[in-house]
Amino acid sequence: MFWTLFILLLVAACGFMIGGYFLYKLYPDETDSWEDGVKFMLQIAFSGIKAIFRFVYREMEGKDLQDYEVNPALILADQETLELIDALNGHPYDTPALSSYIPDVNGVSWTDIKAVGLVERYKDITNEQIAQICRNIIETYFMKSRGCQVKVYIKVATSTRLYFAVALSENGKRFLNNQESSAAEPVSVKDRGLTEKVPKRSAETGEHS
Repeated sequence: MFWTLFILLLVAACGFMIGGYFLYKLYPDETDSWEDGVKFMLQIAFSGIKAIFRFVYREMEGKDLQDYEVNPALILADQETLELIDALNGHPYDTPALSSYIPDVNGVSWTDIKAVGLVERYKDITNEQIAQICRNIIETYFMKSRGCQVKVYIKVATSTRLYFAVALSENGKRFLNNQESSAAEPVSVKDRGLTEKVPKRSAETGEHS
């Protein structure tokens, strides 16, 4: 039994070495040595396995697994979230502060910001104008910090509160779009019910409650 297993492993290792050497000769632009050829072969194999798994999942569940893949580049670190809040300070809010930040729930990032109020020059603007100003600032921040455009879903925009979401996956985008298209009841009520299902992290302690 031991020698059989040893021989099988030896044959597999030789197969990888030979396969890596052939890939190195076939793809000189992608590989610099037979070791790179082995890595390239493994990448091809894993890509094939991943494609088969997605196909089986789509056939069994009726939906694409890729839709649930989260784009990590869209998840802001804690320090970046604070920098975004600083960008809102004075435009239009007076002393904005983080109320809660949930980086990822089913492919959606949620940010809740509280403020003392609006600064003097924005005192007379409407909630729709508040939402538009904040949307522009948030989209600009993502463009500067991540080099990509995002759609910002403003859920609540008042003189003392800003509550918004960013889709991290296709499934998250579909969920937020469905919320917008089926707003039969006040959005703030619907969202509050949703956030009660997930842990809420305190901005002051960083702990979940």
